[in-house]
Amino acid sequence: MERMKRWFLWGLSLLVLSVPAFSGAQEQASTIDPKADKLLRQMSDYLNTLDQFTISVENSLDSVLLSGQKLQLGRAIDVIVKRPDRLRVNVDGDRTSRELYYDGKSITLFSKDVNYYGMLEAPSNVEAAMDHAEESVGLVAPMADLISRNCYDILAEDILSGFYVGLSNVRGVQCHHLAFRAEETDWQIWIENSKTPFPRKFVITSKWVTGAPQFTGIMDRWDVSPKLEEGLFIFVPPKEARQIGFLAPEN
Repeated sequence: MERMKRWFLWGLSLLVLSVPAFSGAQEQASTIDPKADKLLRQMSDYLNTLDQFTISVENSLDSVLLSGQKLQLGRAIDVIVKRPDRLRVNVDGDRTSRELYYDGKSITLFSKDVNYYGMLEAPSNVEAAMDHAEESVGLVAPMADLISRNCYDILAEDILSGFYVGLSNVRGVQCHHLAFRAEETDWQIWIENSKTPFPRKFVITSKWVTGAPQFTGIMDRWDVSPKLEEGLFIFVPPKEARQIGFLAPEN
């Protein structure tokens, strides 16, 4: 869950419940509803079986001005995973466009807006590489929690309570809607109701930040048998691109 909070900060990176009983159930819950826990585990277990996949994500993020007014910023994110040691992320947003490459040896973050890139040596699998990037330079890849083989453990780490909301449709796909609470965030996830329990939607509310900004991700076009060329994961600097160093993360 710590990584999810950082999605608000990276720079790449609600359904309103109107039934009164839901509100009461949420406030009284002190543990995770077994049904919600089971569905979260099933999703994680299924994702762990995938050797390679691609996802397209429609992402929105609230930016709260000093006046208290909210602006909603949008991003289109494409994630390409080839386990155990390849990752590519493309982000095209309202304020920034960036690309992340992991080739099994190094991670490269390229900012297309300014033609700058930074490179970081990394361990030889996706999970270890993402952990290293976060710990050493504060770099967090979009959707990092959901593409990790430790998905369930990461998501459940700081949960104080959680419950099953019910069935819901996300762009025509029937999903199980789950809601969870942690110390600093409330979050919801919509998991496809099928033999392929893909996560289809994610909402994170940063409840102790002024204005309670939200991160929303709609996950479309899952492809579990893509044809992936090796060149997708190798960064080739464009003409006149400048290499710069990463800043140390703030404590």
